[in-house]
This record gives sequence, C-alpha cells and structure tokens, in this order.
Amino acid sequence: MKALGLIVEYNPFHNGHLYHIEESLKKSNAEVVIAVMSGQFLQRGAPAIVDKFTRAKMAIDHGCDLVIELPTIFATQHSDIFSTAALTLLNKCQIDHLIFGSESGDIDALMGLQNKLDANRSAINQSIKPYLDDGLNYPLAYQKAVVALGLQSDEKSTPNNILGLGYIKARNAINPDITIGTIKRKQAAYHDGVLQTPISSATAIRNSLFEETKQPETAMPKKAYHDLISYRTQTGRYHSWDLYYPYIKYRLLTDDLSELRTIQGMDEGIEYRLVRAAKQATTFTEFLKMIHTKRYTHTRISRLLVQLLLSIKAVDVESQLNALPKLNQFRLLGQSKQGERYLKYLKHRADISFFGQVKKEMPPHLSLDVTASRIYYQPLMDTFISREFRPPYRGDNELNEATTIQTDITNDKPFL
Repeated sequence: MKALGLIVEYNPFHNGHLYHIEESLKKSNAEVVIAVMSGQFLQRGAPAIVDKFTRAKMAIDHGCDLVIELPTIFATQHSDIFSTAALTLLNKCQIDHLIFGSESGDIDALMGLQNKLDANRSAINQSIKPYLDDGLNYPLAYQKAVVALGLQSDEKSTPNNILGLGYIKARNAINPDITIGTIKRKQAAYHDGVLQTPISSATAIRNSLFEETKQPETAMPKKAYHDLISYRTQTGRYHSWDLYYPYIKYRLLTDDLSELRTIQGMDEGIEYRLVRAAKQATTFTEFLKMIHTKRYTHTRISRLLVQLLLSIKAVDVESQLNALPKLNQFRLLGQSKQGERYLKYLKHRADISFFGQVKKEMPPHLSLDVTASRIYYQPLMDTFISREFRPPYRGDNELNEATTIQTDITNDKPFL
C-alpha cells in the first residue's frame, strides 16, 4: 500500500488543510494518508485552541486515515527537533511520500537551498556571531547570515518554508528514498490575520474566535466547524495562554532559580527576566510584552513557557532525542477503515506498535503526553481529563462524505 505522510497541527482544521490533503493525494497517488500531529501543545509554543481528540476527528473526517500523536517532548521544540522526530515516526510507518505546504511551492528550489545551507554550514556559523553580538535572536541572525552570504533571499524565510527546509533536512538524514514534495499555499499567508473566503490562515480563524468579531464557518469544512463549536459549547471556552498564565506565574514566583535553569531553553539568564515580569504583570499579554526583545522573540518565549508549564527539562529532551531511533511505541488518536487496513499491513512489516488508550505503565516519551493533557484540561471541569482514556476516534472518510475544494484553473483560486 502506497502511503502518504503529512506533518500537521490543525489548529484548527480549515479549508486550506483540506486543499493540502486533496492536492497531496493527487500528487502522490497514495492509498493511505498518515498524519503525525502535535498534541495539546504546539510547536510554536501555545496550547491548541481545541484538544487533540477534536482535531484528530477533524483530520479523519476530511481525508486522513491515521492520526498519530507526535510526542509532546518533541512536538514543542524548535524546528530541527520537531522535524527530525516527525520524520522518524513517519519513516517507521513506511511512508513513500512526504508532502508539506509552503509559501514557495517549489520543491526543487527548496531542496537546492537546503543543499547550499548544508554545504556552507561552517561559513554560516562564522557569519552569525556578529548578529548575535548585536542582540538579535538566533533565527533572525541565521537568516541575515545566509542572505549576506548570498545563499538565499528574504522571501524564503516565511514560516512554512522554514519548516519545509527542516523536513527536507530530516528526510535527507533519515531516509532519502522518501519522495518529498510541496503544495503552494493558497490565498492566505501563515500570519495573515484577516478572514478570507474560502481559505483563511489558522491565525485569522483563531483571532476571529477569540475576538468574537466574525464566525469563520466559510473558512472551514462544515463538519470541522461543527466540531469546533461543539467543543466550545461543551467546555465553555477555547484554549489560549490566558488560561495558563496563573500556573506560569506560580512556577516563576515559587521555583528556585537553580530549578528554573534546568528547564529546556532556559539559558542566557532569561530566568531573571521572567521572574521580574511575573512579579509585575497581571495578564499574559502584559507578561509577554515585558519579556519580548529583538533577542527574545514571542515564539521563543512561548515555547520556553510550554517547557516550564510541563516541567520539560533539558536533560530529558537530550535523553529522548538519543533514544528516538529506537522508539517504537506511539499513540493513535484516530483511524479510518483504510487506516485500520494499513495497520494490519504494517503489523508484520514494521518495528512499530500503536496503542489507543492510556496504559498503566507508559514509556517516558509518552507519559509526558498524559501530564500535558492533565495540565491542558486543568482550567476546565475535572471530567474532561477522561478524554485521555478514550479509544481512538474511528471514522469512515469515504470521498462522497467529505467537503472538497476544487481549483478553478482559470484564476488559480480554490472554491467550495
């Protein structure tokens, strides 16, 4: 069975994601779609707007056949670790194709760029230092260094292009035989905050939900929008950092500095800045403004706060990274009938196993996922943690049941 791999977060699932699945299937002619998805907390350092089970259901209902949770200890790290872990898991699932979304849409150009970056690693490292000494954060310093060396232009530094380069780098290291491709994003840019029809960015959708200015039903498949609203009705809210700031503040005001320094990413003395801000800020927005500088970006700070909230220590990340090639147990969040067939196909062909419900004894890379869920649901009623102990969602995503997005080739704009 030919398998297509996707690396996703679906925060939340929208028409652009549906377009990505459909176009990836056309490009790959795959028989099964395997999505590796972040859990309750995401790569750029934020709680997901709705929980992983709701998002897994959205994925299965709209074309994915298996949704496998990327363990939290990897899903909440910078792009190199995130990409390496996701590709490792997909490779263990014996995928034939990996296709990601990008602003570029040109896989040859992205692969050529990654080859140039690899070949000039030493020169890049030397060129970065003056920018870091000037107080810039590492991603911006890296970007300026590669542009100054003439290795790439500024437009290649958009978020999905950056993650795409990470995927290419990881695929080259893990299994170059995987066919890799990309689908160009349609209409909305990654950080575009304005709702559009039929495709908006997840950022614009989240903004509309939190600001309650306009409902994003035209930017999402009907089933996905129904699941989103249903979660809000059941829980009384969507998840954002505002719900978790009291826990962050408590940790910063009660933990010893020596304990804070053990947290993944807690370096350069940033713990002092965090503690000072926690003593003054009454809201998460105030807190973030007090910490943010050109060296400490919102993403870096947010990702660090996830590590603090979940007590992820640097030593634990290093240990799990070293163990990653040998990890063979993962959490299944959802499956279609075709996904079930593929699991049977894999059973005697791959050194990997899946479980759908939490067990009494969990390996370290998965026990953190349960902790993450306990913290994620903490602002809600106690009953919601029971979701963690449910079996995977089972759906039948037959083509005639799903909303599809087609492309009008005369103007290259998707329409419902």
